[in-house]
Amino acid sequence: MKRGSIRVILTTNFDRLMERALEEVGISPQVIRDHQIASMKPLVHSQVTLIKLHGDYADLQQRNTVDELEDYPPAQQELLERVLDEYGLIVCGWSAEWDKALVTAIEGTRSRRYPMFWGQFGQMSETARRLVTQHSAAVIDGLTADDLFTDFEHRVEALDRMTVAPVTRDTAVAQLKRFLPDPIRRIEVRDLIDQTVSHIVNNASRDRYPLTGTVFAQNIRSYRADCDTLLHLLANGVFHDDGTYDDLWQRVVERLNRLRDSDAGHHTEVLEKLPQYPALLAAFTAGIAAVLRHRDDLLVRVLTQPVWSPSFAGSQRQTPTVYLNPVRIIYGNSIDEVCHPEGGGTYKYPQSHWTYKYPQSHWLREELREPFRLVEPDDTAYTAAFHRFESLASLIALDNATHGQSAHGPQGTNSRPSHSTGTRSAGRRGRRP
Repeated sequence: MKRGSIRVILTTNFDRLMERALEEVGISPQVIRDHQIASMKPLVHSQVTLIKLHGDYADLQQRNTVDELEDYPPAQQELLERVLDEYGLIVCGWSAEWDKALVTAIEGTRSRRYPMFWGQFGQMSETARRLVTQHSAAVIDGLTADDLFTDFEHRVEALDRMTVAPVTRDTAVAQLKRFLPDPIRRIEVRDLIDQTVSHIVNNASRDRYPLTGTVFAQNIRSYRADCDTLLHLLANGVFHDDGTYDDLWQRVVERLNRLRDSDAGHHTEVLEKLPQYPALLAAFTAGIAAVLRHRDDLLVRVLTQPVWSPSFAGSQRQTPTVYLNPVRIIYGNSIDEVCHPEGGGTYKYPQSHWTYKYPQSHWLREELREPFRLVEPDDTAYTAAFHRFESLASLIALDNATHGQSAHGPQGTNSRPSHSTGTRSAGRRGRRP
């Protein structure tokens, strides 16, 4: 009644327990007995109307004897017929044995426009069975009133969540920040994150993300757009979480990592690896938020626990520091399509006597800046957290390297751009440890 799902109550009880229950949740019901019908507010304009068919114990006009229950005064009969015609009906706790006038009203004026549900805990009377058959009522058997209406409330709330329009990114973040500290809202937190991940997964079709052709720039930008709400939720969620949802943040990386098809068929290699880009974005976002929150334990968990096995034969199970290394997912000349210094050219990184191009860190640092605006407004502090995350990720990669696996993590962003197309180094700054 508080949420507006039920507007009218017909009761045969004399007591005032219903009025008191409504008042406890902040509702002042319109209570109607037969002598008040002429002055009542129209049903459509009343939040809740309680019609006491047999009167109230506090007045002298109760109906209790067999003769008194044979019929109703004309005004009450007319109101009852209108309610039965204009509203659906849920029956609970009524035997239909003694209230002759009410039985007659339901038999004679009950509309088929709206359904009838009959809650029955014990043996159903003959009269009740007759009414159920006449109106094709749905019988809900074996539930107490408490069970019936509590379950009803939960089901209606579930329908609300199914039919509500998708929330905007900012609204989703506001909901998450409101839900996080409330232990009763744990399911809502998980649903919000899982539904956002499902949106990304459901959009990741081969029609939208082809694995052949000159579509690298298109695909990588589309993945970032699809992940936008999730990245904002991760940045804010991980930063404000006290550790309650660590398994949830890990699950995000696990689910997104499955986007890479183990049987991709005909493909271009650089495009076949790109479906892991959402998992890379999620892992970096969770890791940077963990750095800002001083949660090294979560950082280690996100970068070591969601293991993955490549599809080729004899492959070892890999940790995120290996399979989500940026140079393994976004690499080759294709990255130069979307990431390059102002004025043109490419980013150059010297290592030993050779020059390597590692623009991925520049790209990721810029792509992930916006989700952290609320968490860390200062650009310098954000950049420092990004660098620290890369350094820690590299150390974790070295610590967890096994035989045959790469022992380096992210290459780092601490480099100057070169506008040369040769192999000459632009400086002496190497990759971060």
